[in-house]
Amino acid sequence: MARRVVLLGGNLPWLVVLAWLASAAWFLCDDAFISFRYARNLVEGHGLVFNPGERVEGYTNFLWVLELAALWRIFGLHPEAAAPWLSVACTIGTLGAVVWWAALLPGLRRRGPVIWMALGFLCTSATFAVWTSGGGLETRQFTLFVVVAVVCLSVHADSRRGLLCASLSLGAAVYTRPEGLLIAACCFGWFAAQRIVAAKRLRVDVRELAWLVLPFGALVGAQLLFRYGYYGEWLPNTYHAKHVRPWYESGFNYLWAAAIETGLYLLMPLAVLAMRRAWRERGDLRLVLSLACIVPHMAYVFRIGGDFFEYRPLDFYWPLLTVPAAAGIVHLGYVASAMLRRLRSARSRFPTLGPAACAFGLFGPTLLYAGSMQGQLLFQGVATADYEERFHPEVDQENAGWLLAAPGMRALASISNDLRRRMARQLVGLRFAEHREAAKLKLKEWAGYERMERGVFPEDALTATGALGIQSYFLPDLRVVDGHGLVDPVVARNPVDQPNSERLMAHDRRPPPGYVLEERGVNLMVLPSATSEEEALARGAYSLQVAPDLWMPFDAADRDWVLARFDRTRLRMRDEPESRWKLQAAAIRRYESGPTSPTP
Repeated sequence: MARRVVLLGGNLPWLVVLAWLASAAWFLCDDAFISFRYARNLVEGHGLVFNPGERVEGYTNFLWVLELAALWRIFGLHPEAAAPWLSVACTIGTLGAVVWWAALLPGLRRRGPVIWMALGFLCTSATFAVWTSGGGLETRQFTLFVVVAVVCLSVHADSRRGLLCASLSLGAAVYTRPEGLLIAACCFGWFAAQRIVAAKRLRVDVRELAWLVLPFGALVGAQLLFRYGYYGEWLPNTYHAKHVRPWYESGFNYLWAAAIETGLYLLMPLAVLAMRRAWRERGDLRLVLSLACIVPHMAYVFRIGGDFFEYRPLDFYWPLLTVPAAAGIVHLGYVASAMLRRLRSARSRFPTLGPAACAFGLFGPTLLYAGSMQGQLLFQGVATADYEERFHPEVDQENAGWLLAAPGMRALASISNDLRRRMARQLVGLRFAEHREAAKLKLKEWAGYERMERGVFPEDALTATGALGIQSYFLPDLRVVDGHGLVDPVVARNPVDQPNSERLMAHDRRPPPGYVLEERGVNLMVLPSATSEEEALARGAYSLQVAPDLWMPFDAADRDWVLARFDRTRLRMRDEPESRWKLQAAAIRRYESGPTSPTP
């Protein structure tokens, strides 16, 4: 009991640091509100749809949507309030799984220091802190399921209960993110290889493999059958919307930037060192499972070009690497201590240090190089406000002179700055602060419609937008044509002609010419809410009072349609309102023609 108290007290400062960083990086993002609208429609009885009556799978986080809908239906918690705290709960679970892993993993030397250093790496990681609230996305939940599966396979693979837990966790990971299929394949391959190596023959116990594979297969098979039965497709519509072609040059920039900022270039070699020691001394392949999941996933990220968000797909890397990296440092501590003793025997005045002291001496510089740059970038993001243009954080002499004084850090910072500039031009790896400020601006413009009475829009009202999240969530009765194809199968399959050098991450797809206005018949453009009739008419050709002190400005294609569909007692309009719609229609046609520049 006393040992546990000491262990908790020693690690408490790390948890305080993580709580501080996570609160500083707390944010919501526009993309999360796409899932929120699916949850709303499910709660209101329309099904898992974005537009009622249109069955399109425009989300990739099936389980997350169901959880948010359940919290809303049972407890009345709206997704924008519940999602960040659900992510925090997953973070607590992830930390617990890491400690559980380090506490039970066989063969670890200096188990207490390993746990302390592993939590130190994880809790001081600004990138890990960013995805603690998760922006309302499912990122940390996916990490939790992957880590639990790896821990179960590492320390409980000899029991059926452990195999079942790993199988169900991998299934839940697939339900949370489609990349779970890749992670599951890596885990199954590692399990078979580890059993073959242990038995020294090309044979695996079929019953053991069945406990690991069959529950997973049943879960994934059920999801596939549901998808095909409900949406009529074997793949989600988001696959077609986002997958254009391999984008290796962007993937290289994304992974290289992540390696420099988050210290992957240090953590991975340390993990390899610990794996090598475990294999040479005990023939143990347990630690290999971490890299068996990470390296193939890196190849996947390399192929797709990275992500729209800063290092979101890599979130599970840090929990899987911290324990092996800490074990690698402990091993180096023993090696360094032995070297010092040999030097001591050669020169009697040479000082000696024990393995623990050497390990802690190595941990400090490693933590500095792995965490300081990402921490500096995080606090630049915390300080930014009034979002207007691209956010370009830089690590330079002016804002981080103390950091650049460290050996080699100036060169690393220069490379990192250049990579971020390149990625930002193509909307790759945008910082959390940019997503936070963009969402704050949109919430200010659109959240007022939460007070709007339902049933205002006629059934044939149809709008179009390229920013699908917040605007659509707060206008739940208005059907939407998605300009980038996430919830529109026609746009999602429209060919992309521009070369990779001109692409925009997750924003490549455009509607075919004539699709939005002529084929779909978009007839309405709603504008940000206003508090007075005068303010509303200054924004749009028409204005409708939708709640006390709340007006909805909008433009429309046909004046007679507006007069016939909306309550005239609450409707106001400007002279010659159709002229404003002509400008809107011209903008839509320019949009359909595609981007003229890689800069949005």
